[in-house]
This record gives sequence, structure tokens and C-alpha cells, in this order.
Amino acid sequence: MSDRYSTRLTLLDRAKDQNDSRAWEEFIEFYKNYIYVIIRSMNIHHYEVEDILQQAVIKLWKNLPELTHEPGQSKFRYWVAAVSKNEVLMFIRKQKSLARKMDKAKQESTINCLNSTRLPEIDEIAEKEWKTFITNTALDNIKKHFSERAIEAFILQTKGVSVHEIAEKFDIKEDSVYKYINRVKLRLIDEIEQLKNELIF
Repeated sequence: MSDRYSTRLTLLDRAKDQNDSRAWEEFIEFYKNYIYVIIRSMNIHHYEVEDILQQAVIKLWKNLPELTHEPGQSKFRYWVAAVSKNEVLMFIRKQKSLARKMDKAKQESTINCLNSTRLPEIDEIAEKEWKTFITNTALDNIKKHFSERAIEAFILQTKGVSVHEIAEKFDIKEDSVYKYINRVKLRLIDEIEQLKNELIF
């Protein structure tokens, strides 16, 4: 296993030390996009997400040192998702409280909007968004190993663009497109597996 993965395996334990600011920054840098999509999946407006995200980060920072994890327990990502959901609930309560102080027309409109916020089963959201998060992270990690053309060809193909169309776009042979796609795909699969092993907690 590479040094990068060996180091990441201890990231959670390092981040529990509130005096280790570097570990905490690395931890949040890695997880903030996951927290963001969890919050957005609850129908929160994009301009409101940042404040909720910051509150979730503070809650994680306060509670992480006390977190213990034993084999067989829920995965760490479910805990992160649950914390994020709780911050969304707190946000909604505060907004409803403020809405009651508005005039009747605005009050009704605001409360109806808040009531439309979806709060589905958090474990289901956590698992779905985690898979997307891991795939996107893996793709970002491998980009440095390929040309922009190879990455773009792979992404276009995942979006349903035919090999023939990709070949025409780049003015190359279809065989070259297949090579681009297969090389990126194999490296991506390997990177996803590495991340899954690394982030098993």
C-alpha cells in the first residue's frame, strides 16, 4: 500500500486530536464535499448550504474526540450524515421561528417552503451519496495520470456519447478512443477499490 493510503488510514485518529490542526484541515478538506451533497439532498437552497455546512463542521469537531468505533457498528459516513441531517433540522426550526415573526403572507410562504424540505432516511442518502463521492474523488485522483483528452473521452462515454462521436470530436480513430476509455476505466476501478479499503471506517 502506498504511503498516501497508509497515512490516510490513520486520518480519523489524528483528526480526533483537537490540537492537530493540520489533520483536522485534511479531514474536512476530504469530507466537506460529502457533507455538502448530504445537505443539498434535503432540498436546501444552495445559498443556505454553506452556513449549515459550517455548523455541521463545528459539531463534528466538538464530538469527534469522543467518537468510538467498533467492528460491526454503523460506518463512520453514516455518523457524518446524521450530524449533517441534525444541523438541517436545527436550521429549519430556527427559520420557522423567524417566519412566525413575519407578516401573515410572508409567514405562510416561508413555512410552506420549509415544510417542503425532504428529510428521508439518512442511511439511504449516506450510502447513495457516498458511492458518488468516492467515484468523483477517485476520478480527481487519477486525472494527473492521463491527458485531458483521455479523461474527457471517458467522461463523455459515461454520459452516453458514442465512441464514433467522440472520435469525430477529437479527430482521432475509434481504436484510440477505446484505448483512452479502457485505460482510464481500469485505473478508476483500481482507485475506487483503494479508496474503499482506505475509508472502510
